[in-house]
Amino acid sequence: MTRNLYDDVDAMLEVADLIYIMADLGKAKKDDAKVGAMTDSGFLDTLPKTSKEVVQWAVKNKEVMGNADNSKSYLEDILARDQKQASTNATLEVFDDDFAYADEDSEVVYGIGKNPDMKRITVVFRGSTTSADWEHNFKCSSEELEEGFMELLEGIPSVNAELASEFKDVRLHTGFSKYLFKECGKNAEGVECEKPKFHQIVDHVRRLLEENPDYELWFTGHSLGGALAVLAASAAALLDDIKTTVKLVSFAAPQVGKENYVKIMDRLESTKALIHIRVTNCDDLVPQLNGVIGYEHFGLHLNLFKDRHTLSYDQGGMSRPWFWNALNRHSMTTHNARLILAKSDLEKYDIDTVCAKIKGEN
Repeated sequence: MTRNLYDDVDAMLEVADLIYIMADLGKAKKDDAKVGAMTDSGFLDTLPKTSKEVVQWAVKNKEVMGNADNSKSYLEDILARDQKQASTNATLEVFDDDFAYADEDSEVVYGIGKNPDMKRITVVFRGSTTSADWEHNFKCSSEELEEGFMELLEGIPSVNAELASEFKDVRLHTGFSKYLFKECGKNAEGVECEKPKFHQIVDHVRRLLEENPDYELWFTGHSLGGALAVLAASAAALLDDIKTTVKLVSFAAPQVGKENYVKIMDRLESTKALIHIRVTNCDDLVPQLNGVIGYEHFGLHLNLFKDRHTLSYDQGGMSRPWFWNALNRHSMTTHNARLILAKSDLEKYDIDTVCAKIKGEN
């Protein structure tokens, strides 16, 4: 199947829409006031499920969805689009929201899908919806990893120790790294979790790649989910037994690290261990805010305007004035509308060569 940059980014956008919807319905299942109104409330308890089945289930439960998570709007976006995932043989293999509503301080919601048509495994993280999420988004402190990434990947086999510890004194956003790399605490049933979330994700990914050795590995997410996808993809690219290039498409992601972290990521990109397409709306506050205090972006920046777009390696911070309604530009719906306007140009590129091409033009 011939793919282009638009198709890949659009497919990741749809996956990021779906994780909001699944998380919202998972929340409804845990709500005694809503669960009785749901159709097949245990739908996600047994996996895998096809993407088409997931969308159909969401449609049946649309009226149960909350308003705060924008899930209804995201479902409408999926139904109005080409449904790249829902029209393929893609399946949802893993869905984890065990900790999402039991302990808000350790809230992580993620899914892992398999797409036989595209031959890829995709890890997707849900974005910001709760007050705890936004608290982590705006928690601007950083923690210093004196021994580099090795401190976070302790206990995971096949880590490229030389590269992971090459740049010492790596500084990462405290809130985001805590979500992925710290002990999780107890789940909804009060059972203590043995592994951090990233370690659990790696176990699932390794199993799926062993079963499908010719598949690619992708990460995606929006907002907080984008930040978590960036960190998870960064760490996955440091694992020697993941032979494929790790591909990352983030939407509206805040910066997650400072100078030495970005140096490691630049090295990974230069060796084709990692490709990052960073998608933002130009007038969205969230992807720019942490730049004021020294956090940095990396990767190829697809910046979406109302009537145009740019592709560049410009990683500047506050590139333009913003207003208090800037968060209105943060939603997935706005990304979807602007991405459609960029379609004809993005179809000229593919993700495997676009980075070198844009670097040559800049």
